[in-house]
Amino acid sequence: MTTSVPSTPSASATRAGGALDPDLVPIDNAYYEEVGDDWWNTEGPLRALHEMNPARTGYFDRVLRERHPGRAADTIRVVDLGCGGGLVAEELASRGYRVTGIDLSPGTVEAARRHAAASGVEVTYQVGSAYGTGLPAGCADAVVASDVLEHFHDLPAALAEIDRLLVPGGVLLFDTVNRTVRSYLLLILVAEKLLGIIKPGTHNWKMFIRPTELRVLLASVGLRLADTRGLGPARSLPLLLPGLLRHRRLGAFTLTGDVSASYIGHAVKRSTT
Repeated sequence: MTTSVPSTPSASATRAGGALDPDLVPIDNAYYEEVGDDWWNTEGPLRALHEMNPARTGYFDRVLRERHPGRAADTIRVVDLGCGGGLVAEELASRGYRVTGIDLSPGTVEAARRHAAASGVEVTYQVGSAYGTGLPAGCADAVVASDVLEHFHDLPAALAEIDRLLVPGGVLLFDTVNRTVRSYLLLILVAEKLLGIIKPGTHNWKMFIRPTELRVLLASVGLRLADTRGLGPARSLPLLLPGLLRHRRLGAFTLTGDVSASYIGHAVKRSTT
């Protein structure tokens, strides 16, 4: 899928205003191609994703079961868009869902395939773009976009593709980052620049998405934002600091009422076209 991007977005441009110019709003998405099997290293560069994963996948599983009461998990088709090394895809597949993982990085997809094979978990992985996956329309009861919406320069195009993949009444499951002063301090200044918990350059604060912006963008493609909740460390800051400073560990995550940094939620596609 070819999409146009504005040549000169202003620094104050909002996500609801359209696509962002990669030359003016850079982000190091290529880094994830280098991670390889370290995607599954719980002490490695992506250890924070492992700490977040139970809370994320628990929420996604709960939403799917609430939307499909009594339906067998293996009849629910899930597309994990921007699946990375398969942390979310593999966990959902282990719960019985029929999961297809899509990622732009061939090396990342190979790492995901290796781990799934070694774990005995059945996931279909394919190399593809979020702007044009190559999958048939209406092939998914749910699309997962976990920790990837803030990596898309053309977010409207990605959401249009998500809408195309979903059946009427299908659900988008996501988590992303709010664009606030707090998120800049926590994720960019502290986590990236000071502590190195996150690889510097792999996030750009201008690409973070306010819930109000996301609601507008979702509505523009026929998706209704149904729920948002905060996603953060379960321990309070005083209890968190020793492990954070000594071992660069955040510990387990939980859902909260504070969406000022990371937040999780779901949106529902209209039932009729």
